[in-house]
Amino acid sequence: MNNRTRSKRFTSVAAWFKARTAEIKAGAENVARATLATGEKNNADEKSAQFFKDQGVHWCNAPASVLADTEKMRAAIEADFEAAKDAAEKAVLAQHDAMTKAAASGTGREPALSRLDAKKNSTKGIRLRKIVFENTVEAIKNNPELARDAYVNAASGEINWKTLCGILGAPMLLRARESSMKIRVGTAEDGRRKYMDPDYEKTHNVETRTVDGHDVQYTMTTFGSKGDTESVEVVITQHTSGEVLARALDELEMKKKLQAANNSIVRKLMSQARLAEFSIREARPRKDDA
Repeated sequence: MNNRTRSKRFTSVAAWFKARTAEIKAGAENVARATLATGEKNNADEKSAQFFKDQGVHWCNAPASVLADTEKMRAAIEADFEAAKDAAEKAVLAQHDAMTKAAASGTGREPALSRLDAKKNSTKGIRLRKIVFENTVEAIKNNPELARDAYVNAASGEINWKTLCGILGAPMLLRARESSMKIRVGTAEDGRRKYMDPDYEKTHNVETRTVDGHDVQYTMTTFGSKGDTESVEVVITQHTSGEVLARALDELEMKKKLQAANNSIVRKLMSQARLAEFSIREARPRKDDA
């Protein structure tokens, strides 16, 4: 899609639908090739991101009647989201079968993933972006020109996916920061925190203890990702949603800075421990230094 196409608004709903459908088909093929060529999720995710940058331009170039009707826009983006998942899965499985057949005949190589893993990976990059599409609906309602410029700049490479997500999600982030809703948070002894669902007393075995004359709730909960979880005791306390979010975001930002600083220290100290007999020069000596 060239820049001229990106800046063109559709006047016909039928033409707009046709353009979106063509983009979904092309995007599905790119995701399929990325998924099976290397088996690397990141590669497939990048293709998925580029596909939706281009698709976002189509959304923002919708006919005026759709741009002015939030429900029509939401329904269109939702339909594209579902169609993209179906098309990606279909394209991945078709390419997987073709690669398997070619490998069996000695004219090609085996797919990098099993058929089941290929099916799972085919839609992951799309599914993870649902929140971005929801933010897109809101961004178009609030300021269609801003949303359009953001997607055009992202599709052309002027801004990256992270920046695009920040622009589209700004209204939701502001609401979340300003929220005064009361929530329950479980805090472990080592400082880890976990949001407790409203029905936590039904899903967890909660114990009440008296601490300094006050009743305090405790429970066991899990931390960690699937396959690597840890059961830890937490104390449950009430907080304001916006304050918890602000603290979590601040700590995430500080974690990035700490990680960068610690990585630098680790590299330097490990380098100092290198024995000379194992060292490899970084570059050949220049002739005028010889």
